[in-house]
Amino acid sequence: MTRMTEDKLKALTSSELNQCFGGISGGRLSEERRRAMYYYQGVAKDDLAPPDIDGRSTFVDTTVRNQIEWMVPQLMKTFCSSDNVVEFTPSKEGDDEKAQQATEYINYLFFKKNDGYIQLQTAIRDALLQKAGILKVWWDDREEETREEYKGMSDIDLAQMADDDEIVPIEQKSYVDEYDVQERNKALEKLTAQLQQAQAILQAEPQAMGQPSPQSQQAMQGVQALTQQIEQLQATPPKMLYDVTYKRTKKAGKLCIEAVPPEEFLISRKSKKISDGFMKGHRVRRTISDLKAMGYKNVDDISSDDQENVFNGEAVERDSWDDENAYYDSTDANLDESMRLVWLTELYMQVDYDGDGIAEWRKIVRAGNQILENVECDGAPFAALIPIVLPHRFFGLSVADLGIEPQRLQTQLVRSILDNQFLQVNGRYFAVDGQVNLDDLLTSRPGGVVRVKSKGAVGRLDQSMGDTAGAMQMLEWMQDFSENSTGWTRRSQGTGASALQQQTATGMNLISNRDDMRLDLIARNFAEGGITDLFRLMLKLVCQYQNREEMINVSGSFLQINPREWKNQFILTVNVGLGTNNKEQQAQHLMGLMQIQREALQIGVATPDNVYNAAKLYAEALGQKTGDKFFTDPKKNPPPEPQPPPELLKIQSAEKIEQMKLQADAQKYQAGEMANDKKVQLEYQKDMQVIQLQAEKEAHQAQMDMQERQHQAELTAALESRKLEFEQWKTEYETNAKIAIAELQSRTSLKQSSLTANANKEAETLTEINEDGDEAPTSALSGLVEAINTNMMQLVNTQNERHAELVSVMTRPKQIIRDAQGKAQGVM
Repeated sequence: MTRMTEDKLKALTSSELNQCFGGISGGRLSEERRRAMYYYQGVAKDDLAPPDIDGRSTFVDTTVRNQIEWMVPQLMKTFCSSDNVVEFTPSKEGDDEKAQQATEYINYLFFKKNDGYIQLQTAIRDALLQKAGILKVWWDDREEETREEYKGMSDIDLAQMADDDEIVPIEQKSYVDEYDVQERNKALEKLTAQLQQAQAILQAEPQAMGQPSPQSQQAMQGVQALTQQIEQLQATPPKMLYDVTYKRTKKAGKLCIEAVPPEEFLISRKSKKISDGFMKGHRVRRTISDLKAMGYKNVDDISSDDQENVFNGEAVERDSWDDENAYYDSTDANLDESMRLVWLTELYMQVDYDGDGIAEWRKIVRAGNQILENVECDGAPFAALIPIVLPHRFFGLSVADLGIEPQRLQTQLVRSILDNQFLQVNGRYFAVDGQVNLDDLLTSRPGGVVRVKSKGAVGRLDQSMGDTAGAMQMLEWMQDFSENSTGWTRRSQGTGASALQQQTATGMNLISNRDDMRLDLIARNFAEGGITDLFRLMLKLVCQYQNREEMINVSGSFLQINPREWKNQFILTVNVGLGTNNKEQQAQHLMGLMQIQREALQIGVATPDNVYNAAKLYAEALGQKTGDKFFTDPKKNPPPEPQPPPELLKIQSAEKIEQMKLQADAQKYQAGEMANDKKVQLEYQKDMQVIQLQAEKEAHQAQMDMQERQHQAELTAALESRKLEFEQWKTEYETNAKIAIAELQSRTSLKQSSLTANANKEAETLTEINEDGDEAPTSALSGLVEAINTNMMQLVNTQNERHAELVSVMTRPKQIIRDAQGKAQGVM
């Protein structure tokens, strides 16, 4: 057989494209997916369009959207509730570590490097809505050029950027740092002010004998230092800043995952699964710049022969939800040739291109009518999620297919009920021609009057009421019909409170489990089909193309990964851990399992690894991303020491017994020594206490004697002080007393002399009177003499009393001194 020519290859691929699902012709599949899209959106169009009559209801039921939106969270929780979507388990002994590394690294690439959560959710939505969700996995080794602009870079920043091999400077602009200039001027002003101050001090400081003083020397040194700093600052060039533009070229390859829109995926009508040898492909729009970056040559003259794909019904239906110009294509109006869009078609099929009679997998890339790439490969890079499998068919059924008919019927029923209600509120009337004022009839206002010429000229046409109760019963029947069709009930949604209240907890649990069986089956179809294929492809690509080690952070610790060490991915089997969809039940089951493991550990039928795995799953069932935060893998613990042979154990046992005896004797001797030491220590402590008490007693006695002597000295000093004060007071008092007595005697003498003189005068007067021979004056004179004598006696008594009082006062200090001396002697 001869080698296939390029023209024959073009004809073969064109034939496959014309006959495949998703090809140019579209077909029933494309129409069904377009219909499912507007049912999901709830758009009143096509078979959901209302009658073209004003006033009729435009209500659209949303059964398809409700079912899908309730299912997606449950499915995403099933697959992405933990850090590991899948686990790689070893198929032979010795691959445990490789399987663990592969599990951690592939899940790391899925979540951290490729937005796996979003991509998987998109694929699941596509599957539930449009029969199949397609995920594409490939190794992208094309060069990516990006422009990076940096403002205000310093010389150090430029040097650091120069160490990056991926970037090349293409533009550079330098300018003086204004902030540095401002700081420099501030520093110069400060130094100049300090220099002027130092010079002023130097001029004001006097100099003796031509020798500068220490202050002058210090000022001169300061002037010199400040002058040097100013000159150095002025001589230093200003700091420069740079605005640099770099071109970064990333050359290292990376693993890529993408959810492919259903209309872009191509598959042969003869194909029943992704892995068979029939054609699979991906038609996508790419720019001329993208093609050049992917390494394709001679792409400037490519003309797209697939312009009709712009008007693909599925894509237009999806885009027209929020884009009124979904049909508009601006390719021809684009003046930038590098951004011109062309259709690129990647085909993966088995074909005997080399003419050896055996078909091999080849990747054929077409753009327009040109083949850009034709290389041998090892299969199609696609994984398909099929929700409901049809036997011997690639495309099965979607949840939308099951909900379309119930949605259509419920839409019509609700519209009929609403239209009936509208007619009851705004009924139709009849009017006899020429007998009714039509202006009055058409003007609807409360209390309005309609003028008629005869009775019965106006009336309602629809007097009967619609069967609303029957319609509501029909709606309830349709709800049951919809639940039976899709398997997604109100109990699965957590709604329908009246139905839930009539059930026991156990009965409700059984009903919920049965309701969830359909969803569990869909999840199992996804797991065993597309998700398993997805992660196998990821593992295969990193083993084939990743040529360098990578450091990743797993559960708070860094792990060095080298996929080259895994070599052949077929030594691993993929285990998609789904379990039950009810996390509460799963946690209860795991709790019972761990209780059994406690007893199993004691009899040796369970290992710490088994307990760790169960505890980790229990933490995940409780809603945690991973159980590594709460439990430690026993494999990370240090390995136990190896056991010696039995003979050595006997010798070691005997040595241990002898050593134990020696240790016992040593402990006994040590106990005796410790007892003796303790006794000696107690005696020593007792003697020390006696000595300490004697010393304290002597110190206390000495302190008391010192205090007594100090007190006696204080009393003696106080007594002497009081004596001195008393002598001073006594002298002063005696002086004052003598002065007072002298004054008293003087006043007494004066008074006595006065009294005597007065008496004598009175006597003389009386004598003169008496001489005249008058007897009365004689008696008056006698009275006067007696009065004078009485006054004299009183004066003498007063003088005596005052003298006694002075004597008593003068003797009182002596008694005070005697009392103080007695008290002092008593204290001593």
